[in-house]
Amino acid sequence: MRRSVIAKANEVRLKRQNHKGCFLIVEGRDDRLFFEQFVNRHDCQVTVANGKDGVTDVVRILDYDAVPGVVGVVDADFDHIEGRQKSSDNLIVLETVDLEALLIRSAALDRVLIELGSGEKIAGFGGNVREALVAAAVAIGCLRLHSRRAGLDLTFRGLAYRRFIHTESLVVDVRALVQEVVNRSQRPDLPLRDVARSAFAIQLSVDDHWLVGYGSDMVEILAVGLRKALGTNSAKAVEAKVVRQCLRLAFQRSDLNKTDLSRNLREWAARNPSYRVLT
Repeated sequence: MRRSVIAKANEVRLKRQNHKGCFLIVEGRDDRLFFEQFVNRHDCQVTVANGKDGVTDVVRILDYDAVPGVVGVVDADFDHIEGRQKSSDNLIVLETVDLEALLIRSAALDRVLIELGSGEKIAGFGGNVREALVAAAVAIGCLRLHSRRAGLDLTFRGLAYRRFIHTESLVVDVRALVQEVVNRSQRPDLPLRDVARSAFAIQLSVDDHWLVGYGSDMVEILAVGLRKALGTNSAKAVEAKVVRQCLRLAFQRSDLNKTDLSRNLREWAARNPSYRVLT
């Protein structure tokens, strides 16, 4: 087990001596910033454990040591569609692939489009923006899932989205997507057509697109759209980190109350009546 995980678990143990509230363990900085909008820091301290495995391992260690008042929240990734079960009653798995997808599925997207988009361009877009983002992300997500199932270990970090996203329609050029991923992965041995067919076969079998489409991809695609198809912004004004921040800040309490995440956190608090996560 990684030394950083053990150190994080020990940190929580030490804080437990003075902090009477609960500890919410999350994957990263953006998750911490998101949750700190909705918790009372006297009741709940949000702690970053560096990634999904980090959160899972910290919760597992503290479960084993019977440290009370600890709950972790992790991205689903492909857990729901692959039928993976969570490892602890003190672990909550998002209903979407990641936190960004939860934000885009909510009314936060509509508020960001009002702020950063062009009403005229959005009206002339020719479709529902949210549905377009999800459809594009599903094409990428199915390629991610094929890579995982087939053990291809393809690289998706640092993708140049403009190379395979049509800037007017936000539709994915699947061949260009596969080419971009194969090139970035340095896998010239992979036949593009076979990879594309396998990913498309997965897409045909998917009923719930929110279980496959990554919000991180949707944010990047939205950033592309806000420069041309949906707005007239410069690339720097709507780079992905800016769009992600805007979505997080636009997400309101009323949006949270509609999620399984909120229900699961409140159910956890009901099972642990000495602790409260959400205000």
